[in-house]
Amino acid sequence: MSWQRTVYNRLKIRKNQKRIILDKTGVLLHESFLEYLETKEINFVISNSLQEILVMAGFNNFGILLSLYRELPTSLSNKIDVIVYDYGLMSIDIEYPLAQSLNTNDLISLLCFYNDSGKTNLITETNIQNELIASKRHQNQIVCANLKDKIFTLSQSTINYDEILEMGKLLGEYVYLCYEIKIDPDDMLLKTIDEKTENAVLNGCLKHSFHEFSNNLKTVDKIRSHIKQKNKSKIALICFDGMGVAEWKLLEKYLSALGFNFSEKYLFALIPTVTSISRSAIYYGTYESVYFLGSINEEKQFNDYFKNRFCRFYREGEIKNENSVLGVDIVSVIYNFFDELAHDTKLPPGEQTKTIYFKNVLSYLEKSRIKDELLLLKKLGYSIFFCSDHGSVVAQGNGQKIDKYLIEQSCKRATLMSKSELANSYDANQYEIPFITDKIALLAKGRTMFASKKETKISHGGITLDELIVPFVEILN
Repeated sequence: MSWQRTVYNRLKIRKNQKRIILDKTGVLLHESFLEYLETKEINFVISNSLQEILVMAGFNNFGILLSLYRELPTSLSNKIDVIVYDYGLMSIDIEYPLAQSLNTNDLISLLCFYNDSGKTNLITETNIQNELIASKRHQNQIVCANLKDKIFTLSQSTINYDEILEMGKLLGEYVYLCYEIKIDPDDMLLKTIDEKTENAVLNGCLKHSFHEFSNNLKTVDKIRSHIKQKNKSKIALICFDGMGVAEWKLLEKYLSALGFNFSEKYLFALIPTVTSISRSAIYYGTYESVYFLGSINEEKQFNDYFKNRFCRFYREGEIKNENSVLGVDIVSVIYNFFDELAHDTKLPPGEQTKTIYFKNVLSYLEKSRIKDELLLLKKLGYSIFFCSDHGSVVAQGNGQKIDKYLIEQSCKRATLMSKSELANSYDANQYEIPFITDKIALLAKGRTMFASKKETKISHGGITLDELIVPFVEILN
């Protein structure tokens, strides 16, 4: 029995009831309980206005009315069944002042944990922190299992590019949660989705995603025009080089503690998923030309696009105070720590997870000024957008070596090359780049890289969801 069902039975909720329930805990208005009511086909409305409650009470068929309102006039209570859901009705034994001090998410975690584990002990000031840690871990385990099921279900169908984006989003959340609860991602699941994604991408599944307009962007080359369409007076485009979905989930948790709220989309990086191609596409705002660049000048391209606005590029640590951005309409900041830490993280032989890397990132964030720079931009009224050029993956050497002039040292998963018989001499995938006739991307298969078989590193360039799907995030005011 779930905690939702326990609450449902304790309150004796039934279909076609006319009842007002005043929730003093916030639990009943949580989406997890409201979803349960929907599965039971209970007709309910939510109102926290006394005037609205009085109006609704005059109707015969409003069903259950849920409200955080504390008290109703006695005259109304005499006419309609009114019940108060307080901490004493919850299915956990917790000291009253302590319960009042907890937020709704903590209460939900405790309800779920105690219900599933059968625990009955009293929750006090002495044990609350340990109970919260255990309950949140338990909740994450449930979420992790649900994500795994959703990903597997998606992988069993014929997928289009929107479903690949959704699968990439879910996988990133799953990988990060596995890190949180200290388990390894399911190896068979990763192999299944890698094969599914590889087949879809190599067969041209992504081609039509580039035809989407910038107001419904699916690819990173549309970011520049998308933020221009927003017509904001002050814009900050923050590019986190090497931030895949799992990395974003880590950063999101870190920044949420500072009061940031986010609106998220997920996009395709360009293939090969390397900085020189995919990040250039963000600032050049084009798909085709980045495959032929001799030299790269992202700042000039960005400035030319916003030619009637004062634009300026920054690197980490350069926004020290308000004077650093005085008079600047369009700020762009490039943070390289994800990418640099990924390449610098030493992995022991056989390691297949990003655990060490994630710990290094968290340690770096705690010591950096990144949070101070973002808080300052927010305070100064900038509309802030996060983007990324690619993610990364733990890769094992495949024993093949590619000449240095063909591949970047830091990106051992792929290389861009002209079509020739040379490509056939490698045991690798060949990706036909859409709309580009004379170049291909040579991609290491699976989660391997062009290196000694003894080598294990975090790298990028390929077409796993970890590398290919990146977040595009707007900070909400």
